[in-house]
Amino acid sequence: MKNFADLLDEFRRMPVETEWLEFKEAKNSFDTDALGRYVSALSNEANLHGREAGWLIFGVKNKIDPVTGARPLVGSLYAATAADLNDLKLQVYNHTSPSVGLSDPVVVDHPDGAPGSRVLMWRIPATAPGMPMAWKGHYYGRSGESLGALPLNKLDTLRAQSVTQDWSAVLATDDWSLLDPAALQLAQAFYKRRHATHSQVLSTLQNRSVSDWLHGLRLAVNGRLTRAALVLLGKPEAATCLGGPTPRLTWVLTDHTGTIQTHQHFDLPLIMAMDQLVAKLRIIEVSLLPPRQTAPLNLPNYDDWVIREALHNCIAHQDYAQGGRVRVTEAPDSLTFFNLGSFLPGTVERVLSSRQPELRYRNQCLANAMVELDLIETLNSGLPKMFRLQRERFFPLPDFEFGQSPDSVSVRIYGKTLDEKYVHALMSTTDLSLEEAILLDRVQKGQPLATEQIKRLRAKNLVGGRGAKIFISAQVAVATGQEVSYVNNKGLDAKHYKALVLDLLALGAQPRQQINGLLLSKLPASIDGDLRRKEYIKNLLQEMARDQQIENVGGATRSAKWQLKK
Repeated sequence: MKNFADLLDEFRRMPVETEWLEFKEAKNSFDTDALGRYVSALSNEANLHGREAGWLIFGVKNKIDPVTGARPLVGSLYAATAADLNDLKLQVYNHTSPSVGLSDPVVVDHPDGAPGSRVLMWRIPATAPGMPMAWKGHYYGRSGESLGALPLNKLDTLRAQSVTQDWSAVLATDDWSLLDPAALQLAQAFYKRRHATHSQVLSTLQNRSVSDWLHGLRLAVNGRLTRAALVLLGKPEAATCLGGPTPRLTWVLTDHTGTIQTHQHFDLPLIMAMDQLVAKLRIIEVSLLPPRQTAPLNLPNYDDWVIREALHNCIAHQDYAQGGRVRVTEAPDSLTFFNLGSFLPGTVERVLSSRQPELRYRNQCLANAMVELDLIETLNSGLPKMFRLQRERFFPLPDFEFGQSPDSVSVRIYGKTLDEKYVHALMSTTDLSLEEAILLDRVQKGQPLATEQIKRLRAKNLVGGRGAKIFISAQVAVATGQEVSYVNNKGLDAKHYKALVLDLLALGAQPRQQINGLLLSKLPASIDGDLRRKEYIKNLLQEMARDQQIENVGGATRSAKWQLKK
């Protein structure tokens, strides 16, 4: 093996920097944020180039000396003390994801350098398969010698590594006593339910041993149990065979402020933990009143199938290599399901619109077994069905949020209605497509829509309003008995508010506070939030002043005092 001086010489003579090698002079100092970006980039590029590590070298010029054919040494005083070095390593650890415990640099006193000069060789480990390295939440990479954002194709390649290297298919143990008998019994009951119409399959199951059955499900190979088998069917003590943090489910109960009230963990076997967690959820009856009717429609706040589909998908697609746990947070009006790992299809819209099933699965072995046990849907049908069921129940549609550093997916299921007008629109507009229902759902949640999406809703007379601020249309309002709500949303013309101001000022000069008190409660519901309402009033007064109707005889902003223009 080369010593580090020889390795340094080899690097110095390379004709150009590679995407996994970077030289910096850093004679006295170097920006920590820039160093962090290089750590992210070199770690990612080392993985993509099949190397164990990348290298960041301080104290060397980047340009080759044409006489020597090597990059000159200039030496570096960077991180010269133990305190400086420890502080740097702590910052790198805190701001990288997954966190990197940066090793001390190799200090080389090279004969080509001035006496006492030092060259620092930082070894940057290649990021783990399927786990791109981020610095302060952003992924970096290299294009030749240039540092920049990690291109999407490289990011996809890194993330896909966890798919091609199936964590759940790894053979974990040959100790079959680690399987929970009750979990096995429950799994076979689920298997029978899925194949209830296939008498031959059920007959075969009765004549097969547990070992043969698990081998048939590919949960066992050549007498050894896979990680997937232990996750679903293993006793709690089987977690020690999984080579990392214990897979578990966590239920968290919060109040309306998000403050945690209580929580509970559920350990292996997860096939039993699923039911235990679902049993903790509060299922109550919600009454919806259809338009123009007096008899309410009573529905549970959560659909059991939707709950289980969301939970089971978290278990199937959790990135167990990252550790962590599947978490279900129960708030007063919603459930949020969270798991680690990127959303492989990319976007929810792609899943809802695509006729081509997703061909990649993070835990292929585990997912296949869960399909056979009737725990998750096949061919990407689960997510569209979740949306369809929520729509048919007239509840808000699921919200998906994709996190980074680390990659994660959370889905929020609503347990109550948000906007009565949205409910009535779904009840009365029978030809509404799922895509249009999703757009209307975004309207009720105050989420922005693209111009073309707004045009589509306007074309069906589903929304009114100006610009991007849209609300339920007059046509839907009349059809659903929401005429008053429509007028409240639409509001009055600005001239009516100006007339009110003029009437008030006819009684004498008034401070802004008095004008606010007059108008705030009268503005349309479409102008939501106290700040936006006050901004509207400010603009209204300024327009009246430009029109020579009123004038400010006080100070600026809060000190303003308005009177009729004399």
